[in-house]
Amino acid sequence: MNATGGRTVRNNGPGGRVSLADQLYHSIRNKIITWQISSDEILVEARLAEEYNVSKTPVREALALLSQDGLVEVLPRVGYRVTPISIQDVHEVFNLRALLEGEAAACAAQRATETELEALQEADHTWAEKLRQDALAPEDYLHFHDAFHLHIAELSGNARLAGFIARLLRDGTRLRMRDPLMSLRGLSEEQEDSQLIVRGLIERDAARARNLMQDHIMESKERILRQIVQQGENQRIQLGKGGKERH
Repeated sequence: MNATGGRTVRNNGPGGRVSLADQLYHSIRNKIITWQISSDEILVEARLAEEYNVSKTPVREALALLSQDGLVEVLPRVGYRVTPISIQDVHEVFNLRALLEGEAAACAAQRATETELEALQEADHTWAEKLRQDALAPEDYLHFHDAFHLHIAELSGNARLAGFIARLLRDGTRLRMRDPLMSLRGLSEEQEDSQLIVRGLIERDAARARNLMQDHIMESKERILRQIVQQGENQRIQLGKGGKERH
């Protein structure tokens, strides 16, 4: 699994080439998580095969992988629907993340070696500098975010805990792409949080590391909830205007 929650690609062909189904999976997945394909949109094998100029077989395999990820669901005799997200999804994913990642940070403060924490600090700094120098896409920001969180999860020394966190990050990918800070203007705030968390780890303050991580995650949750509510209000306003014009 990569840092943004996608599957690790399979090298099935000669010379380690990635399979066509995997290529399609990552292409369609990227469009879904970046909202180029919206929730509730219907995906039809024949249309996708025509769009990508391939047969239906790799498209069907790619859609099966996306179904396993929970990003699409089968509609018999219709196609595949991009699964909708709800406010309840936001609460479930982020509340669990705060609980588990807070525990991971506390464990890392107690278990990680000085060398490991220095490597975490350096990696955090390197990523931030790279993002400042290069053109920043939301996917780049998300990779930076997930790499940091997964690194701390691994430093907890609990492989099962790290696995659960990786799954939650994957499940919440589309939600987190709604975060208004998913841009260069949010990078400085993100790095401020990460620096404080790293400092808590280096100081071996498990309680502080736990609280900082939980606060960081819950702040993101609140931003996303506000964004969803605001967009819902905007849609209702537009629908209202449309209704008046029809009269």
